[in-house]
Amino acid sequence: MTAATGLRLASASAMAAALLLYGGVSVPAPPSLRWGEVTIGLLILLSIGWRRPLMVATGHALRDSGDAAWMAVAVAALGWLLWVPLLRGAALGWEAADILRDVVPLFYLFLPVLLVPALRRAGAWGVRLLAGGLALAGLLLALRWWKQADWGFGAVGTRAMADGGAYLLNAPSVLFAAVALPALALSLVAVGGSFRRWIAAFACAAGGALCLGALAGAVHRTALGLAALSLTVVALWWVRRRPWLAVPLLLAAGFVVLPAGDALVGAWQQVAEKTRLTGANTRWEEAAAVIDHAVSSPWALLFGDGWGARIANPAVGGWRVSYTHTLVSYSLLKTGLLGMVALGAYLCALVRPWRRLLAEDPPLAMAVVPPLLMALCLHTSFKYLDTGVILSLMLLGSELRKGLSKP
Repeated sequence: MTAATGLRLASASAMAAALLLYGGVSVPAPPSLRWGEVTIGLLILLSIGWRRPLMVATGHALRDSGDAAWMAVAVAALGWLLWVPLLRGAALGWEAADILRDVVPLFYLFLPVLLVPALRRAGAWGVRLLAGGLALAGLLLALRWWKQADWGFGAVGTRAMADGGAYLLNAPSVLFAAVALPALALSLVAVGGSFRRWIAAFACAAGGALCLGALAGAVHRTALGLAALSLTVVALWWVRRRPWLAVPLLLAAGFVVLPAGDALVGAWQQVAEKTRLTGANTRWEEAAAVIDHAVSSPWALLFGDGWGARIANPAVGGWRVSYTHTLVSYSLLKTGLLGMVALGAYLCALVRPWRRLLAEDPPLAMAVVPPLLMALCLHTSFKYLDTGVILSLMLLGSELRKGLSKP
């Protein structure tokens, strides 16, 4: 290994280390900066360097957006969404701490602009280290939740288990691991070969089961449904390529259903009961409150109230908080219609790379879908570090053609 190669791998290794630390000691939405969060931030900065963030923040990165069409759109959108709502929030006199709580998640959401150029130099190893770090982070978060729940595996399907104050299972990396680890296990079985591959496949399947079991125990209904759908698509794709895989898949399903049949039925019943009781979790009322506020003035409608803005949110009992539970209502409140256009352009620019990834590596493409749908459409996890990492993994995988179908 040359010095140049080692330097390229160092960036990917630093990011993987940051993800492991995130999964081991941090939480999806830390209440304050502690030593763990500071270390994670330093590792991310070590991975991406200091020049790239400055180039992006000042717009100079537009001159060197490379041949990736999404990059130019992303840099321009980030420039608008950083400075216009920032100046608007400062002009309205919002708290500096609240402004910072909005700006940091913005950089998380646009993390591909910073991370993809740094990890692209590492080639296939960049994808593997990022995917491995992300999956292990999700598994560590799930294990921490199981420890918090006193390892109550028997409670799955019998009662709704508490999320806990840290909401560890809300991290998109948990849902990613719940799909990616079983998908990787299936890929390892399909490839076959040495006995070590079978051991690794069993370990991946067990890790995925722990993540899925945690989501079922806490009755994360939409996440479970998306994970089941993605895993079904991956299984059918592999069976089409390797028809003999239908036999081990059916045997594995039998080994799961027979001993855990009651738990599975109970989990399904709890999902149905939670849906009956909570419905859409007051998302519509929250959206209506944001729309009423936005149309109160042309400035609020076009430019939003800026970073740091608060709203009396019916989803949390009418308390004035600085967040909403969906990206659409959040962006309308903070950035207005013009900011939503910039954000929409960025997200639309990412569709083509995902379609390319779907054609080249369907298992990886399907593994990123559930956490991204949850984050971008249904949940506050659009503000979490994991979401930006998953977007970066998707873009890297679309460029390098390496992932879960080629273990």
